[in-house]
Amino acid sequence: MEGGATNQHTGPGRPRVSLRIRLTLWVVAIFCLIQWVTGGVFWLYQRSSIERVLDEALSNRAALAAEQIRPELPLVDDFELLGVTRQLRHFSFGRFYLDVFGQDGQSVLTHPTGRVVPESLPLARAFASEEPILAEVMLTEPPQQEAGASQRKKSKAKAALVLVRDHMGDPYVMALVATDDYSRNQLQLVARVLLLASVIGPIAAAISGWFIAGIAVAPLERFRLVAAKLGPESMEEEIDLETSNTEVASLANELNDARERIKQAFAAQERFLSNVSHEIKTPISVMLAEAQTLPLDDASPEMRDFVDSVTEEMTRLGNLVESFLTLSRVRDGKDPVHRKVYAANDLVMDCIDRCLLMAEQHDVRLVPTLIGGEDGMDVKVLGDPDLLCTMLDNLVRNAIRFSPEGGRVEIAAGLDGKTVTIRVIDEGAGIPADRIETIFDRFSRSETGARSGRGHGLGLSIAQGVAELHRGSISAQNREPTGCCFEVRLRRRRPKKQA
Repeated sequence: MEGGATNQHTGPGRPRVSLRIRLTLWVVAIFCLIQWVTGGVFWLYQRSSIERVLDEALSNRAALAAEQIRPELPLVDDFELLGVTRQLRHFSFGRFYLDVFGQDGQSVLTHPTGRVVPESLPLARAFASEEPILAEVMLTEPPQQEAGASQRKKSKAKAALVLVRDHMGDPYVMALVATDDYSRNQLQLVARVLLLASVIGPIAAAISGWFIAGIAVAPLERFRLVAAKLGPESMEEEIDLETSNTEVASLANELNDARERIKQAFAAQERFLSNVSHEIKTPISVMLAEAQTLPLDDASPEMRDFVDSVTEEMTRLGNLVESFLTLSRVRDGKDPVHRKVYAANDLVMDCIDRCLLMAEQHDVRLVPTLIGGEDGMDVKVLGDPDLLCTMLDNLVRNAIRFSPEGGRVEIAAGLDGKTVTIRVIDEGAGIPADRIETIFDRFSRSETGARSGRGHGLGLSIAQGVAELHRGSISAQNREPTGCCFEVRLRRRRPKKQA
């Protein structure tokens, strides 16, 4: 089977992710990073602000309460504290307690609450300072009804200690103790807001990122569509993306310049190939004609063998030149000159007539399968009959060369919607896996096949060129357990409507 050069195995490829998904993930990752950093900073700032506000309010309220309690010292009863506590209720301290301690560390209230643990108060510092002192202290919570007195729990609280002197100048320390209920509630509220933002934020970032990435990769998708259409037949078409994006417009200009350079190089190559083929064709024809007209009646066996060898080689070389000319014709990107309507069934049967002699020489049976039904003869294609015949002949002869003796080659015509399909199926060894991608390259030949003949590796390339020239395609795939299938797909000519 005709095959291409071996592709070097580079190992299993990594799974690819589309650029749009990668851009979206990058947007989400960057957004989440920014959100986490700003959220952490916001959390620390809010906690510091709440604590600072609480400390300032606690210090100020403690100083005002100390001024109100000063005239009542050295003994303060609950009734005298009532007016002070009423004022404190207007501030969000949570639960709060007032107590006054003497230098001996004992409360001077007539009915002390007993909630504040004196040992946790920095009384020594408070007696030595004229400014309010803030400190964390311990409170004893009342026991539950089902628990005993030994089950009293302790909790932390914030206290503001203020030095107060009575009318005799004796020092006392007033302690305003407040629980952290207020600050804890505020921090919980901030935490809930941050948690909600951490859920909604990435979702919004993903939606926005997907939309932005779609806009970013849209020009690439247009370039992909343009690249998919690039071929010999589209070299004359200028690439125009119709965009206001300067980067995309600049890239389109570069692609147009590259297309022009490729077109010129391609045209120069085809001109060279065509000119060389024409120049070589004349001496080949002359030498072949002379070899065929030599009188060999009295020639020696060596002379006869020499003439036969020259005739065979000149014939093969002439076929190679004809293949070059045909390849140059179908690769120039121009529409067929002689466009005619050709019935698909006739194309198959004409091919069998031309390839029957070769099949008999290789002991291979040709099996046609035509499009059946009443409308079978109405299934036609529009194109150059000579080129279409060359295309199918090359495929069938290629299948014959690689079929085993006594094997069969099936040429099956079919209809797939608006597409005419012709399958050439053989029973050979198939195409090597490393060459199936390059099977239609020029001069690609398989090194295996006992009866592959001396082909020059242009048959499949010519067939593909003819198919593409007629806006069709050719594909190849191996069959199980052996064999290969070439499928030609051509546009069906729209049948004329009957009056």
